[in-house]
Formats: sequence, C-alpha cells, structure tokens
Amino acid sequence: MSRRTPVVQAPSFGTAARLALEALADPEVKAGAERYFRGAVPFHGVKAPRVREVFRTVFRDIDDQPVETMVEAAFSLLQRPYQEEKQLAVHLLERLRRRWPPDLRARLEPVFDAGVHDWATCDGVSGRVLKVLLERDPGAAAQIARWSRSANPWRQRASAVAFVKLARHGAHSREILDLCDQLATSPDRFVQLGMGWVLRELSLADRDAVLAFLRRHHRTLRREAVCYAIEKLPAPLRQSVLREHAKTPRG
Repeated sequence: MSRRTPVVQAPSFGTAARLALEALADPEVKAGAERYFRGAVPFHGVKAPRVREVFRTVFRDIDDQPVETMVEAAFSLLQRPYQEEKQLAVHLLERLRRRWPPDLRARLEPVFDAGVHDWATCDGVSGRVLKVLLERDPGAAAQIARWSRSANPWRQRASAVAFVKLARHGAHSREILDLCDQLATSPDRFVQLGMGWVLRELSLADRDAVLAFLRRHHRTLRREAVCYAIEKLPAPLRQSVLREHAKTPRG
C-alpha cells in the first residue's frame, strides 16, 4: 500500500518558517536593515540568500499539497510583520505560478493592502506575481492599472512596477500612460518613483509619448521621478527636460 504525503496545514508552514528565520537572526543585520528601511517594517535580521535557503528547506516538498493550502500559507506570510516572512510569501507565490487559482489577483488585493508596507515587498509582488498575470492574460492589464486609483500608495506603486519589464517592448503603453496620469499627482515619493521607473522603460519603446507625458505633468512631478523617467535618454535631451522642469512652477 502506497503512503500518501500528508497534507500540512498553512499555519504549520508559517510556524516552521518563523522558527527557521529566528534561528538565523543576526542583530547587526536586523539593525542595518531597519535603519535602511527607516523603520517602515521590522526585520528578523536574515540576509536575502539565507532567506532563500529557508524557503528551499521549509517549502521543499509542496507539490503534493493542495494549491489552496499553499496560497493561504503565502497570504498568511505576506501579512506577517517581518519583512523576511513577506519575502518567503513572494517566493512561495512565484513557486506556485503554474497552479495559481484563476481568482488569485482579486483575492490578493485585500491581502496586499493588509500586508505590504515597504518598497521591497511591493516590488517583489509586482515583479514576480502581477507581471506574470499580465503576461498570461492581457486582459489583466486594465484590472492592474486600476490599482493606480487605490487609496493605498503601495498599491498605486505596484500598478506601475508591474508593467516595468513589459514597457520596454511597448506592451500596454496605453494602460501605462493612463495609470501614470493618475500617479503624477501623488505626493508620495515611492509612488512617483515607481511611475518614473515604468516611464524610463517605456521611453525605450516610445520616447515621444514619455516626453509628452512629462511636459503635461511637470507641475506635479518630483525632480527625482523625472530623473528616473529620463535616465535612458541621450544626455542633451535629459538636460533639456530637466531645465524645462526646473522652470515650471510647482503646485
């Protein structure tokens, strides 16, 4: 009689991950990371390569687990306070990408709002989950672009960062420009930098559209965001854009 792999409940994975991270915690790493992130999120004090080792150990044999169990484990980790546990959540969702339930994006929204409070987690979810959803289903572009209208600034940033890898090929340029129109008025630094990042990549495919966007929004754009957006343009053109931005009254 064959022995069936037992189903492990989601909390068991979370407990095992937490205990493994606590065993590797380094007070100096913790202090440095929390200083770098300016107290936005607490850390156990485990560097990224060791976090990946924890993931490979704790989640080594999950292929026989029900996908719902593992998605819930990822969602639970994402809502834990510590940044390393959020990293594990992103790794797990990425590992499950061939088994995602069709309603993953909709279910992710409230979990994202509850659990994402720093740029690293935001960009991890954007690049490893939302980007894959975009690649699989072009129809998801409008849904993800609507995150730009959220009251949550991290979801606003994610709406832009999700498109970064696709923008350089000219994909979804209309959605990108529309969502950037929303983000251009945000006072939040990380939102504007996410917007500048996706515009930088879009400039490789449609320079004129990006330049026109910048001219329309110079009044509300942070100089830092403009610098991001024009980083891959020729130097004389970058200087021209910055001079124009400097001459535009803020407000």
